[in-house]
Amino acid sequence: MKTLKKQIAALPTLQVNGETYLSYQAVTNMVAAFLFPQGTPTHSTDQMDAASYQRVLETADTICRALGYASVVKLAPPTVPLSEIGLYWTTVEAPRNVGVPQHATKADPVLIHAGPDRIEMLQDGRLLDARLSQLGLEEVTRQHFKIPVTASDAVIDLMHRAVNSNWPNDYKGIWHDILGMCVASGQNISVTERMFTVIIHGVGQQRYWRFIACIQQDNSGAPFLYIRLVDEGDRKALFALGHVVMTPGAAELGIDFAPYLARHAQGDWGDDLDSFDERQNDTAVKEGYRILSAYTVPAGDETERIWIITEADRSATTVLLPSEY
Repeated sequence: MKTLKKQIAALPTLQVNGETYLSYQAVTNMVAAFLFPQGTPTHSTDQMDAASYQRVLETADTICRALGYASVVKLAPPTVPLSEIGLYWTTVEAPRNVGVPQHATKADPVLIHAGPDRIEMLQDGRLLDARLSQLGLEEVTRQHFKIPVTASDAVIDLMHRAVNSNWPNDYKGIWHDILGMCVASGQNISVTERMFTVIIHGVGQQRYWRFIACIQQDNSGAPFLYIRLVDEGDRKALFALGHVVMTPGAAELGIDFAPYLARHAQGDWGDDLDSFDERQNDTAVKEGYRILSAYTVPAGDETERIWIITEADRSATTVLLPSEY
């Protein structure tokens, strides 16, 4: 074990805010390769039985604590770049609310990182994620990331189809798998992008779905994570919507805004704008200004007017009632 201890001590570490972090995955892979040299060198824990894997975890725990590492924490943006996301051993004793692996103490959800403007509004409920809020996924998101996370319409459609299939899927379980695989696996495309695969049953013949997670910034510079399918793409879209959010007033309508968002992105500005405003929007698409569409939507036995506004930098789109502007 002295040899293994020396090998783990020689592993590269990550320095964040003056603290030292050691990759949890690198440690377990090294321990597994040492204890079971017949395993594959890159992912030596992938096909282990439960007893062998438990031995790897216990050995890793013993050696890391002997080297001065006190606990395992999860590092995610904005603390580290997307390319460095994952579990790490740290010399600091972890608070009880920091995410740790399943074999360790169960953690409480991590609070969303507080940032300016839109981030604070999301945090205190003045804005809601227009795609995910109605599915009740906020707690799952907070368990994995400290920054807001959103998904494309194609991802939401995939989740709807999986849940409505004969397979016993539910939204929280699928979203947990998507975010979990984003953290635990995949290939870094760049510092801000990562590709990963999730197995989702019940959606036709295809079981393996490829996703891309990308760190983006809103117009105040605050980061958020955007998740989309690798092979999706709307050729009719004239501009990106960014992080799509809605006000509480819009949320109370209980409407699926996806069709209106699609019309907005395709240059259909609605029936409630005059010709001058429509020309203003056409110019805004070409020259990078703010874009506003107005639609009349069903609200029970009546109708309600909504606005959809995309920011000039295309970082965010808001669905709101005119009275909330």
